[in-house]
Amino acid sequence: MTPDIVEAMHRLQDRSSAKRRSAAKRLRQLGDPSAGPALLEALKNEVRDPRTWETQHQMTMALGT
Repeated sequence: MTPDIVEAMHRLQDRSSAKRRSAAKRLRQLGDPSAGPALLEALKNEVRDPRTWETQHQMTMALGT
């Protein structure tokens, strides 16, 4: 795993939805399948808050990649 992936996976747990969304976008760009479990776990937590639908979307798209 590259430092970029590790950093983005860490940011999936940030308190800020914008930072979590940015991390998901970055992981989608990187396209590394090793980020899948971290993305899935983050998405499970994210779906509890309907206000973060954009972040949920980005996490879903990253998982699809």
